[in-house]
Amino acid sequence: GEDIPMVVGIEASATSERQANVVVHQSEEAETAMNRAWDIYYTVFRWINKQLPALTKLELSQCSPALSQARNLELGVPGSYRVNGSYIRIEHFIPSVQVITSKQRPRKITLRGSDGKDYVFLLKGHEDLRQDERVMQLFGLVNALLARDRQTRKHDLNIQRYAISPLSHNCGVVGWVPHCDTLHALIRDYRQAKKIPLNMENREMLKVTPDYD
Repeated sequence: GEDIPMVVGIEASATSERQANVVVHQSEEAETAMNRAWDIYYTVFRWINKQLPALTKLELSQCSPALSQARNLELGVPGSYRVNGSYIRIEHFIPSVQVITSKQRPRKITLRGSDGKDYVFLLKGHEDLRQDERVMQLFGLVNALLARDRQTRKHDLNIQRYAISPLSHNCGVVGWVPHCDTLHALIRDYRQAKKIPLNMENREMLKVTPDYD
């Protein structure tokens, strides 16, 4: 009878040790599973990152089913609102979305208006367009002043504007202006025609500061 407390103590110690081993084993399994999941994620990430530059077209039904199914919206086409309260409603979104191959990779989207015409916009992310919108409002004021003055009015002076609609602090839509080139495209074409290296400035900087890169 005197050996019972010792036996109970040994059994309790063995139970605690088994529980500790179970906890350690579960922790090791969780860490192994996390590492395996991270390896899978990183593999998928590298594959997607490699495929993205070649992706120039998206189907709206795949990236935004709600927009692809939207019909006869009360929402107006950006830039179509008038002082008298009239506007052109969005009838539906064209299902094909073009990806512009620039640094931020904006999306070129097309809306069909209630007037039957197509309106093209650039959907831009990672950029605050509120200041751009204010600049367009300033251009509108300048145009009004130019049209009011008799001397400037006869010269048909006018600043070409386009619609800018910020959707949040870091994304928005910009009206697409057709038949235009970017400054980069103009410089590239000129230098190619004159056989001037496109990265000429970078080469000159490296001559002065070799460790610039």
